[in-house]
Amino acid sequence: MINCEMGAEGTIVEGVKSIDSVKEVSGVFGNYDIIVKLECPDIDEIRETIATKIRLLSKVRCTTTLMCSN
Repeated sequence: MINCEMGAEGTIVEGVKSIDSVKEVSGVFGNYDIIVKLECPDIDEIRETIATKIRLLSKVRCTTTLMCSN
């Protein structure tokens, strides 16, 4: 889940869509601005994707990560 600066949602959604492990991206209303679904083979790739690809996008304020296991 991503919080971003007001008005930056569209730019961030487009940036996130270009990341290989991203499966879904949706703008939402409420405490968060964008929800991203990632699919990675291991925790290290999840960590790398969030830390070096998503959090470094311009105007991303913060992220919150929820992990699922099937």
